[in-house]
Amino acid sequence: MLFRALPAVIVAIAAFILATGQLAAQSVRDRLAKDVVVATINGEQILSGHLLQAFQNLPRKHRQRGLRAVYGELLEQLIENRLLTYHGRENNLSGDAEVKALVKEAEDQIVARVYLNRLISQSITDIKLKARYEELVKNTPSHVEVRARHILVSTEQESREVLKLLAGGQPFEEVAKTHSKDPAASRGGDLGYFRSSDMVKPFSAAAFAMKPGETSASPVKTEFGWHVIKVEDRRQSSVPPFERVRPQIARDLSRRIAIEILNDARNGADIQRFTLDGQPLPPPSAQQNPTKK
Repeated sequence: MLFRALPAVIVAIAAFILATGQLAAQSVRDRLAKDVVVATINGEQILSGHLLQAFQNLPRKHRQRGLRAVYGELLEQLIENRLLTYHGRENNLSGDAEVKALVKEAEDQIVARVYLNRLISQSITDIKLKARYEELVKNTPSHVEVRARHILVSTEQESREVLKLLAGGQPFEEVAKTHSKDPAASRGGDLGYFRSSDMVKPFSAAAFAMKPGETSASPVKTEFGWHVIKVEDRRQSSVPPFERVRPQIARDLSRRIAIEILNDARNGADIQRFTLDGQPLPPPSAQQNPTKK
């Protein structure tokens, strides 16, 4: 992997940062300027931007269906919500104490998110992104990778028969599709590029000892069965081009900046913690880690 896994707390913060879908999102005013009307209720408009925001807030399994698939249901949901809002206001709920408390909670969360997003957006520049990329290039070790195909069968006898078919001139890809029991059979046995550590030792040892275009002279036995291997290519791995990994670098950098912002905020605040019984709690750093003995 290009990036080392970050602590869970950073991942949680990143999820909070990216709740709106992107850090450098257009302002609400810019977005609404491009909106189209998707419904009206008593003359009040529902805009496409409202619908897109509702779509982004759906659980991932529903977003994966695509906007067109959920459009009708989502639009009706927005209409129903707007109707309930209309009648709630007609019943003077705008000034209700419970409503005001909930609005305050929502406002606090929005203010926090916008504040953090703006600071991060201002901090992420092309210079910083490219500097982070150069750091990754420098610190990412190079590895030899092999691209290979294989045909996996259950017995040595079957593997010998496969070798005879190949020796008779049948294309490796076709034999893999008809004889291999591995999921890669549908791709002609293609495993893509892999490192030595990605495969079980007997398989890796055989594949990395072969030259591009070469097919194993003898079947290779592993815990999965018997393999006939064909090496397609051999390369020295490298970090992908900057533009391809730029979004990933931006996410990684935004997490780091968020931690710095939050740490600065903590250092400048007088924070006191209490138990559910109202008893003082020590700072988290002074509390014993419950996962350690």
